[in-house]
Amino acid sequence: MAYMKVYLAMDIKQGKVVWGYRGEREKYEEISRHSEIVSTSSPESVLSELSPERVYIADLDAIRGNRTENLKCLEKVSCEALLDRGYRGKEDVFDDLKLIGRSNFRPVLGTETYDLNEVFDGVFVSLDFFDTPDSKEVFDLVSRLNSFSLEGVIVLDVRRVGTGKVNFGLVEEVISISDNPVYVGGGVNGLEDMDNLKSIGVEGVIVSTAFHRKKLPLEILRKGFY
Repeated sequence: MAYMKVYLAMDIKQGKVVWGYRGEREKYEEISRHSEIVSTSSPESVLSELSPERVYIADLDAIRGNRTENLKCLEKVSCEALLDRGYRGKEDVFDDLKLIGRSNFRPVLGTETYDLNEVFDGVFVSLDFFDTPDSKEVFDLVSRLNSFSLEGVIVLDVRRVGTGKVNFGLVEEVISISDNPVYVGGGVNGLEDMDNLKSIGVEGVIVSTAFHRKKLPLEILRKGFY
């Protein structure tokens, strides 16, 4: 692999970027309270200060059903963006693309909310694991997705978010089965993790805490690849 794509993870709640930790969303606080590199939680200002080439946005309000809360925030995003807005079916995805009307957004169909019976080619699918899955569950999910030509399969171990502990076993298991490119979110802690993920064939990584805690240089984020 020539390089691995790098995305800044941005969880947005009630118009603010928040710091994600283990999927405990009721406890999420504004990112400025946890970051060593930004003093703001405004999405527009965070993007301006960090200048990422690529972002991954989880609209937490939309995931919970409020699809209008953060639309104004999304209008400010001009870079390449993977976007999870709690889609529940094809109609949600197409309505959203019309509503937002931006070619830089790539929809992410997250298994937390999306009906996998409505998966279609040319999108990202996020395998949202809130508990450690068994091998049969992983095999069944990934094999099912092999029927489609996807932009990528995102392995998101939600309980590892913000912990600095990548679930390498799960990532390697998905890579061994997937015919689609594999992306990883949750637990990336520094350059050693980046090297290891790249070496096993990961196409892209979604990272937040490691940048905000200065464990990865911003240069990587601004180039958008590693």
